[in-house]
Amino acid sequence: MIKDHLFPKTINEALGLLKEYRGKARLIAGGTDLITEIRDRGCSFEVLVDIEKIRKLRSMREEGRKIFIGSGVTFTELEENEFIRANAQVLSQAASLIGSPQVRNRGTIGGNVVSAQPAADGALALFALDAMLEIAGIKGTREIPIDKAYLDIGKSIIDPSKEILVGIRFEKRKKGEGSNYQRVAIRRAMALPILACAVFVKAIDGSIGSARIAIGPVSNTPFRAREAEDFLKGKPLTPEIFERAGEIASGEVNPRDSRLRGSRIYRKGLSAVLVKRGLGGALANIG
Repeated sequence: MIKDHLFPKTINEALGLLKEYRGKARLIAGGTDLITEIRDRGCSFEVLVDIEKIRKLRSMREEGRKIFIGSGVTFTELEENEFIRANAQVLSQAASLIGSPQVRNRGTIGGNVVSAQPAADGALALFALDAMLEIAGIKGTREIPIDKAYLDIGKSIIDPSKEILVGIRFEKRKKGEGSNYQRVAIRRAMALPILACAVFVKAIDGSIGSARIAIGPVSNTPFRAREAEDFLKGKPLTPEIFERAGEIASGEVNPRDSRLRGSRIYRKGLSAVLVKRGLGGALANIG
């Protein structure tokens, strides 16, 4: 049962409250996932520590060659920000496809990561951007790659009763780089995706210098199709190469049969299609 709802104004104040309540307090930002969880399953904590008013968590800024996005930035802000559109199209596109306008106005990129769902749109985009996470705790601050934050479905190494995801960093877009997000869902406004794919490509002299492909849900965590990524290195930017990369990615993924999302065979085939489309979209983004 929730007994109190507190509104700290600094990260240190929020961490102090978490320490004071010794596991009986839980962070809340937009609350689009957490409130549903409390309603459906109840909760073991007694206090909500609301971080919505902490300014640093709501900021977006350049840091030299990198971009910092505070964990409290909403999906609407990511969708509408021209700088994010120009430098991280995959993230802007993913944000635009999340839920309804009401959900996008409340939901935050940090919550999307900490909830640790394998098909979370914002998180998949951050996998393609090779993002780093800044995490603050009582003992100090640490930074980890986003793929190290996931343990299992709904399980993250970030404990919202002890620490705070401060923000996310990734490289600013450079010449020859492009990204794209592809998604298939039964009903766009509310449904979780049947399958989604986030792609980043770096082109050098007409060939692929490097690529990152994130797909979900095809495993217990967001999945990087590393065999397809390795295949693409040094290859020409052609539809035939993109199609072959999709086929390789399809062989890597291992989705389960699902009454809601479709059969394993269907989603493996769909993986190939979305990877090919995503690579083509990333190429167009470079242009």
